[in-house]
Parts: sequence; structure tokens; C-alpha cells
Amino acid sequence: MKGVVFNYLAEMVEEGFGLEAWDSILQTTGLTGNYIASETYPDEELMALVDAAHDKTGIDKRDLVRSFGKYILPNFREQNPQFFEAHNDLKSFLLSVDQMIHIEVRKLHPDAALPEFEYQDKDDSEFTMYYSSPRKLCFLAEGLIEASAEHFGTKYELEHPECMHDGAERCALKIRLLD
Repeated sequence: MKGVVFNYLAEMVEEGFGLEAWDSILQTTGLTGNYIASETYPDEELMALVDAAHDKTGIDKRDLVRSFGKYILPNFREQNPQFFEAHNDLKSFLLSVDQMIHIEVRKLHPDAALPEFEYQDKDDSEFTMYYSSPRKLCFLAEGLIEASAEHFGTKYELEHPECMHDGAERCALKIRLLD
């Protein structure tokens, strides 16, 4: 996992719960909290921080990870406006993640371990994103989708009927646009 992700987690915790909470989480995990944005760190460190944040705040881990996805999207959008400017709506943006955004990320960070997405486009208002990753951060994807919907001013419903956390091979994120 890239250090920038860890840095965003630190920011989110500090903004929501204070510097003392982040320091307590680091102390609990035994981690230093010194992450260089472009360097790669073990996924286990991120999971340890999420576990410690859950213990510190009492917030469900899935909700924490979902909130984190929602938190990081504006930062990603600010750093990469071209990905958003190329689209006029949520659906076209989400359908471009694997074929546009991830390709560009791999150019900058060839060692990045990105999730894979496949799509089933049912009609103009319904589609399914199939998420696969050994990290099982599907709830992060839910938060990213929520923040993307806010950016595009789109109301939607999301179902998550298949989940890797429940033994499925991949997650199904079914999206129905309400606008």
C-alpha cells in the first residue's frame, strides 16, 4: 500500500478524533506513522491501523473503511482533476475506473497493487461493478462511490449482495441511479 494512503488515514483520524487519538493508535500498533507518500508499505500495517482505530473509536471496521474511502476521494480528485473532467456523470466515471484511472496509476506506480473491476452494464440506470482484490477493501470502494456520487450530484442506491468477506470470489456492487 502506498504511503499516501497511510497519510490520508492519519489526517482523517486527526481531523475526526484529534492528534491524541492518532498517537494512541500508533502506540497500540507499535508503528511510527512516518510514511513517505510514494513508498510502498505492507498491507498488514494498514489493517493494524484500522483495527486499532476501531478499538479506539468503537466504530465498526467496515464503516471506518467506507468513511475512509469517502474521505480520500476529494484529495484524489484535487490531485487528478483530469479523471473527473473527462466525465459528465457518475456512471461513465465509475465505468472508467479500471480502463482509465488504474492504467494511469500503473504508469506512475508500476508496483501498485490495484483492485480489479469488471462491469455488467444492465441499462442506463443500473450496472454492477465486480470488485476483486486480496486486500478485500470493497468498503473503501463503497466510500469512493459515495463521494463520487456527491461530486457528480447523483442520487443512487447501492447493494452489495456478494462479498469477499462472506466467502465470495469477488464483490458485486450493484448501483441503481435515481436521477
